[in-house]
Amino acid sequence: MKIQKAAPGMTGVKVLLLAIGLAVPANPSSASVNSGLDPVPQKALAPASLGGVSLSRPQPWQPAGAYRIGAVASAYSPIEAAGAASIAPAGIDPIQTAAIVPGVFGSVALSMHNFPVSAHWAPVYKAIVDCTAGSACDRKNAAFGEIVDIASKKGFREKLSFINSSINRLITYKSDMAVYGELDHWATPSEVLEHRAGDCEDYAILKMAALLRAGIPAQSMSLVVLQDRRRKFFHAVVSVSTGSGNFILDSLSNLVLVDTQLPDYVPLYSFSTDRAWIHGSKSGSQVADIAGGLATVAPGEGVPETSVASSLRQ
Repeated sequence: MKIQKAAPGMTGVKVLLLAIGLAVPANPSSASVNSGLDPVPQKALAPASLGGVSLSRPQPWQPAGAYRIGAVASAYSPIEAAGAASIAPAGIDPIQTAAIVPGVFGSVALSMHNFPVSAHWAPVYKAIVDCTAGSACDRKNAAFGEIVDIASKKGFREKLSFINSSINRLITYKSDMAVYGELDHWATPSEVLEHRAGDCEDYAILKMAALLRAGIPAQSMSLVVLQDRRRKFFHAVVSVSTGSGNFILDSLSNLVLVDTQLPDYVPLYSFSTDRAWIHGSKSGSQVADIAGGLATVAPGEGVPETSVASSLRQ
């Protein structure tokens, strides 16, 4: 599958979504949209599980809920009942739930079903959840538990920064071929800690395990596979969704930046909890160049180790 630049503007997408919305039979919830209810709240209700299609529990097709164009051009958001309130901790936002949502790095994200890369993520996410105190993670590398303990006592921004820079220093960057003899191996946190080495998605996986233990909700984190259009390789980072933007934890930098500060990053697909999304570009955005489809993307392969070391010194 190739992600290609859409026709000029998002007009075609808007028209298609409008047509779908008009075709849905009338029901009380859709009728209430025009009945003078209070304005839609800015934050979506955090559900028990994140939006998208479960990777472990296939679900029958369901019609999409009602959508409307938001105040920002080309931004879409689900219409929620008035009075909905977020149950996420202060400062942390759950990733929005819907069939089509605004995505990280200014993209548009669509929930995926039967996504071929999902086979990598399902066992890894279980291992992230199981990376608890006293587990194999701590036994493989005691320093990991110390990082989590220190981070747990810090404020939100300091927590992200400390975990990002500490994990960047804890393990050495090596390709999957060098460590596992495979082109693309998604290691569990304990595997990464045992080898004390890994590529970009291994850094991201280990950071998600540390963040979860340090108090960041799993539904606010996602592993994003992207293309770095400036450096010309595929990459993976952690994104933490908040009311102030999406904060990016990157193996190529000890600085935690907001996604808008990284214009060369073009997201391809992402995972959060047991859900998957594929990302498309908005009008005027950069478009990823994928010759063999998403299944051929191997994050981190082709990244010189000297390039990683150089980036971390900056």
